[in-house]
Amino acid sequence: MLSDSERLSTPTTALFWAKTGNNHSPTHGLSLVQHMLDAGSVAARLWDTWLAPGLQRRFSEHLHLSMEDTRALVCWLAATHDMGKATPEFTCQYDRQENNEYFSAYRKRIRQAKFDLPHNLTVPDKSGVHPHNKYSQSILTHLLTLPNNVEGMPSDIAVTLASISGAHHGIPAGYFLNPPERNILILEQLSPQWHAVWQELYDITVERFGATSALQQLAEHGHPIPVAVQFCITGFVIMSDWIASNPDFFPMGTFGSAEQEQRARIGWQALGLEQRWTAALDTSPDTPAADLYASRFGWSNPTLHPMQEVVVEAARSMQSGGMMCIEAPMGQGKTEAGLIAAEFLAQATGRTGVAFAAPTQATSNALFDRVTEWVKYQTNNVAQEHGEPVKPHSMFLGHSKNRFNKSYEELAHVQTFDEQLYPEHGNDKKTLPPDTALARHNWLSGTKKGLLSSFVVCTIDQVLMTALQARYVMLRHLGLASKVIIIDEVHAYDAYMNQYLSSALYWLGQMNAPVILISATLPADIRTHLMVRYAEGLKVRTDSSSPQTKQNLSSRERYAARQARTQSNTILDLDYPVIHTLTAEDNGTPKKWKVEQPAEQTEIELKLIDDSPESVLHVLEPLANDHGCAAIICNTVGRAQEMHAFLSEQFGEEDVILTHSRFTATHRAEQEEHLVSKLGKKAHYSEADGEDSSRPHRLIVVGTQVIEQSLDLDFDVMITDFAPVDLVLQRMGRLHRHDSRSSSERTPAYRKPVCYVRGVKTFGSQDKIPRFPNGSTAVYEPMILLSSYAQLLPHFDGEPIRIPADISPLVQKTYQKNGPSEIPEAWSNHKDYEHVKRDYQQNQDHAERRARDYLLRPPNADQDTMADCMKSLLHSNDRRFSDEQIGEAKVRDTDASLEVIAIVVERDRKDDSENVIKSYRLLPSINGTDEADSLRFDASADDPPTYWQSMQLAASSIRLPYQYSDTPNHCLEDGTPRFNAALEQLDEERIKNWKDSFVLKRQLILPFEEVEAGVYSYRLCDYELVYTTQLGLQSIDPKNKN
Repeated sequence: MLSDSERLSTPTTALFWAKTGNNHSPTHGLSLVQHMLDAGSVAARLWDTWLAPGLQRRFSEHLHLSMEDTRALVCWLAATHDMGKATPEFTCQYDRQENNEYFSAYRKRIRQAKFDLPHNLTVPDKSGVHPHNKYSQSILTHLLTLPNNVEGMPSDIAVTLASISGAHHGIPAGYFLNPPERNILILEQLSPQWHAVWQELYDITVERFGATSALQQLAEHGHPIPVAVQFCITGFVIMSDWIASNPDFFPMGTFGSAEQEQRARIGWQALGLEQRWTAALDTSPDTPAADLYASRFGWSNPTLHPMQEVVVEAARSMQSGGMMCIEAPMGQGKTEAGLIAAEFLAQATGRTGVAFAAPTQATSNALFDRVTEWVKYQTNNVAQEHGEPVKPHSMFLGHSKNRFNKSYEELAHVQTFDEQLYPEHGNDKKTLPPDTALARHNWLSGTKKGLLSSFVVCTIDQVLMTALQARYVMLRHLGLASKVIIIDEVHAYDAYMNQYLSSALYWLGQMNAPVILISATLPADIRTHLMVRYAEGLKVRTDSSSPQTKQNLSSRERYAARQARTQSNTILDLDYPVIHTLTAEDNGTPKKWKVEQPAEQTEIELKLIDDSPESVLHVLEPLANDHGCAAIICNTVGRAQEMHAFLSEQFGEEDVILTHSRFTATHRAEQEEHLVSKLGKKAHYSEADGEDSSRPHRLIVVGTQVIEQSLDLDFDVMITDFAPVDLVLQRMGRLHRHDSRSSSERTPAYRKPVCYVRGVKTFGSQDKIPRFPNGSTAVYEPMILLSSYAQLLPHFDGEPIRIPADISPLVQKTYQKNGPSEIPEAWSNHKDYEHVKRDYQQNQDHAERRARDYLLRPPNADQDTMADCMKSLLHSNDRRFSDEQIGEAKVRDTDASLEVIAIVVERDRKDDSENVIKSYRLLPSINGTDEADSLRFDASADDPPTYWQSMQLAASSIRLPYQYSDTPNHCLEDGTPRFNAALEQLDEERIKNWKDSFVLKRQLILPFEEVEAGVYSYRLCDYELVYTTQLGLQSIDPKNKN
């Protein structure tokens, strides 16, 4: 029993609970006052050792407080987040649950202390349940406006402060408008005894964390907390709460006041987070740029591209951070330049990490190893310079298939970052071996917390969802605002996704989070629009420094002003390569840094061929008797599969590879590894070695857009379906890609780079408008295809494309919106062109309108809280999909589709009424060298597969074809949505023991049967799904079978 002097509060306030114990000792929980102090103490340690100094400064600037007072306020907000647990509804919540006798002690304590428990405020019906965070917000708002607590606190400022506690469960309390508003009624109907508890909790936390001065200053200067700061501080409070709620760090029990410091210290040590990453690049203007690159990438006496030199010069000028946009051709080292710029900007702005976002899982996987190597070189170099041991840092691969990435899985996965620092815990924790630079921290895992790691490589979805009205978006704001954000291949995002990207840039600009955009082919109007949106956010600090903080403009007026700025600034500028920077010192006006054009230009011929397979065969004729590697890029999976089948008959299956998105994750990884080993930089061909060369004697790769986006491959000749000009240029970047390859490695017929273009139904000319196959117009906007074709007309007539000189003119003229038309006059007068142009504008407008449904838009003049910006919260009523899956679908404008695990099954058909799965196994590997055949399972077994086996099975995931997407257009003959019918059918096929597997539970299977050697089939609704390791997944409509 604690003495009065040791108690954290009065005995009455100590009755209120925050955490229950386990089922064996449910009443051995944690008091509310203890948890509040724990959360505040965690916040203090996070502030002192983890939170980026640049973000601390941004908080201080926006709050108009000193750093000391800002720290005190943030810790107090973390401490008071659970104030709403001191309410009848929370305290007695087990009254409305079955089997609540174990928890009756909590209720009895309150009753015995004579607290009034009005029935309407204690046991609401289910539809009217109030979350305790909503009570927290109303209680704190009330307390902050009492003169005895804070003199003259304006109600709007009190609301913005309290709204942070109100949102600590990831959804603003103001979003829940469930009547009756008991969060208000408790203030009016409950006895003074309740009010005394709230006041005591307020007094304890204010005194403990020293927030009196900060609260009084906020009341006096009258500046509400900007919504962007609310988001980040709320994320910080959520993080503090989650750590303080973990009994492994902060055990249950009763602890005295003298134990608080030790409890906080031991809890923090048990968590074992890393020390902050600190960028330490040599910023002296006298240091040659080449030395900087050498120190970070292990290059020996490097010869830099001019662009890489200019990036260093530009980054040195950005003393207060801002945005940089790097536009340069493929193969010029933009990734390395972006990382060097990131380290400059991290130093300038006090950021403690880097997030690198790419369009797809494949591109992020390809980037992961490069970013990992950079971190290791940087970390080791800094340690050597200072004569210190290597300081480890956390790393996260941010996409849904990260567990199947070998490099990510090979990173050490630990519970604490330094065993020597925490001897109290013995050797029961996974710790790091000495000199480890990177690891996965156990706590910083999963989709919600992964972005809090120091270094993140992710798909663009993780950045776009910063602008999505979704639960726990606050953690994304905190994670990204603490870092420098690099966004690769910016040209790859359509009008819909750009709505989310531009809004995300606005929010990042508000927190002065440095952003680096990278692209080989970026239309000027898109670049200008993105920079304008970032500048609007960046200027909030300037706008909010005076009493006239809020622009009295409607959202429509602000949109019109933005459009006017964008259009006035979008002048057709053909400088390329080029760097643009945007900083607060330049008043948010982009500054251009010219890059010297390389003296030598690569000339590539562009030749049109008809769309027949025979034309492809004619181009590849030299391969019949000579060596060489060819790429055939198709716009659709169907076209790629047909071409693969045709060429396999001509050249043999061993020399033709098919790659596209409709292979299982395992098979795609095998393909990528195989292709890089055969066609990457390290693979070479020599006539002396012939077929024993590391580069194949003959190889034809047929694929879809996956070839253009991710893999560092080099082809001797290329045949591509016609596509938008920027994508054609991207694809051409894989043609004669590696300068280190000698001409003797290429067969004489292909020593001059030529890109052949097919996939045009009717060739065009100055007098004749072209026509394209339906598959291409379904994938790409017909208007952009026409505009691209118009720009390429001279090159189809024999004028070679010069790389990089022609890249900018081709792209800018294709996508130019506000300048003179670049379309031949004969086309512009054609009725088809007018139709396509009208449809294009309608599609753009429609995409932008759809994106706004769940877009986290900037607050208007009368919007003060997060709830004001989150009135269309995205959440999944349909538990077939996680919130993360729903979010990814929303930011990409894709229909929900089913992902399944493809397996081979054997069925028990002894009884006609039964057709149950008897056993199952993995699909064989592409090369037939793995252990798939040995992984056979009894479907009726009691125990699920082991963790390792479950991972192997989960890696056999594949997304069903478009016919099964959740859209009204795809229905069975009776009108039933095919998506629903497929889900119902596959639901009946589940493996029962998978429900007991952490990895496999809730996973659907695609139960193929082997119908002939290497051919696997399953009838799903009205389509036959067929899978082979050569062709991947095919959907065959039986009605169309010959």
